[in-house]
Amino acid sequence: MTKLRVEPSAHTDGRLRFLTVMIAISSMTHMISFQWWTELLTGQIVLGTTLLIFLFPGSTIALAIFLASSIFHWFSLVPRVPNHIFFEMLVHLTLLSSLGLSLLKSRQQNGSETSGGRSSSFANTAFNLARPYMITELIILYLFTVIHKLNYDFFDPEVSCAVSMHHDVAASVPGIPEGPWTWWPTIIGTILIELAIPMLFIARRTRSFGLFLGIGFHLFLALHPHGGIYSFTGLLFTLYFLLLPDSAEDWLTSRLAKIPRLGRIGFKCVVLTGFFLTVYLQTVAGREGKPFEDLNAIGFMAWLPLALLIAGVYILALIFGPRNEHDAKVSSDRSNNLTEPKLGRLLWIFPILVLINGSSPYLGLKTTTAFSMFSNLRTEGGQSNHFFLSNIGLFKYQEDLVEVVDSNDAQFWSLINSGDLIPWFEFRRMASMSERDDAAITCIRNGKRLVLKRDDPSDESQEAFTPHPWLANKFLHFRSIRPFDQPQKCCW
Repeated sequence: MTKLRVEPSAHTDGRLRFLTVMIAISSMTHMISFQWWTELLTGQIVLGTTLLIFLFPGSTIALAIFLASSIFHWFSLVPRVPNHIFFEMLVHLTLLSSLGLSLLKSRQQNGSETSGGRSSSFANTAFNLARPYMITELIILYLFTVIHKLNYDFFDPEVSCAVSMHHDVAASVPGIPEGPWTWWPTIIGTILIELAIPMLFIARRTRSFGLFLGIGFHLFLALHPHGGIYSFTGLLFTLYFLLLPDSAEDWLTSRLAKIPRLGRIGFKCVVLTGFFLTVYLQTVAGREGKPFEDLNAIGFMAWLPLALLIAGVYILALIFGPRNEHDAKVSSDRSNNLTEPKLGRLLWIFPILVLINGSSPYLGLKTTTAFSMFSNLRTEGGQSNHFFLSNIGLFKYQEDLVEVVDSNDAQFWSLINSGDLIPWFEFRRMASMSERDDAAITCIRNGKRLVLKRDDPSDESQEAFTPHPWLANKFLHFRSIRPFDQPQKCCW
């Protein structure tokens, strides 16, 4: 009789070890893309745990500590986080939960006979358990990026995010064609590619084609100068490992295992040297008053060679991995004694949360971090621009819109100059955050002109300057929109 004994210090096999290294690289990519972590204690803790898993990817304890610290750091910044970071938090929660559930189950089975009379790897079990749910979350993310773009303004070349982003890439990278003749191919091509990728990911037989397409597409998007896009690509490249066919995955991990220890140490030294040099250059540039775009560009130039290396490794694995899936000795999708249905069902909560998050604009909830970035989507005020979806009005946050006319608070000046509308909920967030004791705002709400003052005892003024409850403030965030007689502009 073979007994299962898993200690907390169990080490990962090649698959979770490689995924852990990719997670660390993705974390470092976020740091050089969004430099504000340097001023936060939670960000510095994430740096420490990132270095820990990068240097010691075999420790599941280190991985769990990193996942917990990363979730806590980014959650402390919610709702003002990028869409892909919010998504990443849910992915990290999935993996962290799988580690906990696998450890719990293994201890329950301690002393019992394992399936097939063989002991199972705790790390391998955690990987197997989390993998299908993380893949499901990725597919849902992709599908929402397409669904949100099926609106009249995304298909309007004058304001389409596809056209404006292609213009920005062409302006930044010599040789990329740009002109009116590219507008419709760009719009249609964006929709078709972003739809094809998740559809190819659904079936195991077609995942390789989806990976080839996704790698090329997102490397191209990463050329865009907007801060955070290459950070998004870095996250996707991490998750792409989960989609490698079993044979390609085994080929990759086996080849990497043959690299001499000195070679692995050398690679880590190069990556860490590049990372800290990048952070130093960004810090110097920031002290010289350089804008965020310049700091982001420094990060991009440091990330690009590593991204090309990772893309090349994936492509080689897809090309040279054994063609016969049965040749793979270890399959991440094969059942084992710990990935039984009852255990796995608990993790469905995270794909469901991803689904709810993406559906938020149509439920009447938040319009940011809902995977609707650069989509031109508008669902507010009962006037959706979507082809076939509208706000069902389950929640009313999007119905109460405000136009800011005048204010002595600088944070409202951009809204005054643009003429954009914001939901009353978002208006209250901004007003309650005002640092002026004499804050005064003139606005139009539901056709009524209001003059709201912090020191005014009227009900509307007191409501405007009262902070939201903590939970609502964390999970509800709304972007500004154009007046309804104008098309919805492209924005984050």
